[in-house]
Order: sequence, then C-alpha cells, then structure tokens
Amino acid sequence: MFAPGVALVSPMSAALASTAVKTVFLFTHAPDVSPMRAALEFRQLVLVVRPLRGDQFECPITIPPDLVVAEPQPGLPLGPLLSALEHHPVVARVPWLLVLDVERVSVASRLPCADFITRGFASAEALARVERLLGLHIEAGPERVIRLGGLEVDLDGFEARVGGEAVALTHQEFALLRHLVKHPGQVMSREMLLHQVWGRAYLGGIRTVDIHVRRLRQKLGPTVAGALQTVRHVGYKWVSIG
Repeated sequence: MFAPGVALVSPMSAALASTAVKTVFLFTHAPDVSPMRAALEFRQLVLVVRPLRGDQFECPITIPPDLVVAEPQPGLPLGPLLSALEHHPVVARVPWLLVLDVERVSVASRLPCADFITRGFASAEALARVERLLGLHIEAGPERVIRLGGLEVDLDGFEARVGGEAVALTHQEFALLRHLVKHPGQVMSREMLLHQVWGRAYLGGIRTVDIHVRRLRQKLGPTVAGALQTVRHVGYKWVSIG
C-alpha cells in the first residue's frame, strides 16, 4: 500500500542534539516545493519529508514522531487518505495537522485530525499551529533569509528582494530561485532541477527550466541576474555576487 520515499531531514544544531527535539513527519504531494516544508525546515525540530501520492505514503514502523502533517494534492478525495492514516500503526498514535482545500472547511470539524490549515497559508500561521500541537515555541534557525549581495530571499515570506525592493515572482519562479541560492556554486542539470523543483510527477519537458531561468534573470535585473550562470552542455549554477 505504501509507496517508497526518501526522508529529507532538516539541519539541526549541535546544541540541540542532546535535547528532546521534536520530530515532525510531513507527507506531501510536492516534497520539493511544499509550502509546509518551506515553513518548517531550518526550525529547531527534526523534519522528515516523505512523498504522498493520493492515499499512498511510506512511513517506517518505528518510534512515532511527535506530529504528522498531511499535505495532499489539491482536489483529491480525502476519505482514502484519512483511512490510511487512521489505520497506520505509527501515524495513528500521534496528532495530525491536515492541509485542506478552502472548499472543504465546512466538513473540517468532522475530520479525525487534531487541527487543519487551508491552502495558501502564511508560514507564520503554519508554524503557530505546529507549535500549538507540539506544545512548544520553535525558534527560527539562522537561514530564514538568505542574503547574497543585493539579493535577499525570504524563505518565510516567499519573497525575493533586490536592493530592498520586492521582485514579483510566480510560485514556481520563487521555488527555482530558492533552490538555486540554497546550493551556491553547485552545478545542476536541467533534469535535476526539473525533478527537484517541479517534482518527479511533473510531465513537462526540460525546456520549462530554460523558460523559468530566462524569466528569473529578467525580473532580478542586471545587477543580480549575472549570478545565475549557464554551464554549457550541463545546466545552471548560482555564483557569489559579492
């Protein structure tokens, strides 16, 4: 029943290693561009991200996490997923936070989840709900805003700024920029970017990457665009811009 997945664990400082750090399992239909992942990674918790395909998810039979967050694909029926969560020997033992389509809020009170949040949520709201369910206050890590020269990438606010001015990016353009600046100097092929930013379920071709790179360069402007370099016959990389 459960599809294979890869766990992605957020960084955790050495000072936290000896404390009772909370663990959150995030089952999401879009592991690489999940808004919930963006809200929770780099926080003082262990975030384990696993793919969710319909009602299929992979969860090890191990010590339960402190919280499960389920972020299903928009528009899909919730019944099969909720049944799978309720009957899983690990997941059923902990509270869940469910990401809901706005149209389904009317039935939220009848769902077997500890709390819910609607799509389009702000990162601050997601963190507040997770904190409430975990019963603690989670401090931000050091990498919530990435600053590279005149560019600032706000991971919480899903916003990029050049010279202090906000840049109007689409969700996918921001996801691409976010991925590149988090891996400065690393050359990434178009296929790698397509899988890591758009997700393995995306059916479009690698030309999509070139189109988004071109749009990013145009929107970032000449003082920043040069940092997004083309590596001939390979792909792209982000370099230091001073």
